[in-house]
This record gives sequence, structure tokens and C-alpha cells, in this order.
Amino acid sequence: MIKSDAKMQLLHSIPLFAKCNSRQLRRIAALTVALDLPKGDVLCREGQIGTEFFVIVDGEAAVTMRGRHPATIGPGGFCGEMAILDGGPRVASVVTATPTRVLVLSRWEFENLLTLAPEIALSILRAMAQRLRAADLANRERRPGSPVGT
Repeated sequence: MIKSDAKMQLLHSIPLFAKCNSRQLRRIAALTVALDLPKGDVLCREGQIGTEFFVIVDGEAAVTMRGRHPATIGPGGFCGEMAILDGGPRVASVVTATPTRVLVLSRWEFENLLTLAPEIALSILRAMAQRLRAADLANRERRPGSPVGT
């Protein structure tokens, strides 16, 4: 278990939370649960309904989509936001590639977080847009002549 002050410092060091003030960090610290996971733990399983959002604090997690490995998430990265936001199935599997420390939020806690700190919502939207552009580019490279996303 991480003490509150240490958790606030940890949160402040993560880019997603870096612009939050002390009051917001204290509230976020109360909402999140820190877990230390071994290599090989599944955070998200493609196709399954998701109920949690994860922020990588230490370690790495491998992302796979339809058998391909498009990314590795390291400290400050996050996953699980799409299923939390729209209630749909996970679009990727994410498995810890090393011993990993994560912060976990349930759907209810995630929604509270976005209400508490709208700048976090903006950061998540920017990251989702970057991921969508990367997926669109990869798709167009596999299928030349497909329309360009905007």
C-alpha cells in the first residue's frame, strides 16, 4: 500500500496527472488503487467487456490486437479507457511484459476522475486521437487506396 503523500507525488510524476493541483491529486489518490503485478498478468483481454482503467507506473505492458503487437505501454501510459467510456468490448489485449506497478480505477471512479479534472479528459482524448490516427495509418498501409482519416 502506498501512503497518501507518496501516491500524490507518484501521480504528479505521471504526465496524465501532471497538470493537476494538490486538491485534485489528493482526490485522485483516494480514487486509485495501486497494484504490483508479476510479468504475464492480463490487464485487458481483447473482445471482453472491460470495467477498469489502468495507468502504468513502473514496468511495461505489451499490447496485442488481432494477434499483432502494435505497441508497448511504459510508465505514464494507460489502457482500458475505450471500454470504460463506451461500454463496449476491449479492442486489444494488454499483458504485463515485466513486473509492473499500475494504478487502477473502476468505471465509476474513472467517471469521477474526469469530472474532477477535465484536463485529464482532454489528455485522454488526445491520446485516443493519436492511437486512432496510428491505427488508421497502419490500416491504409495494409490496404493502399483507402480514404485518409481526418
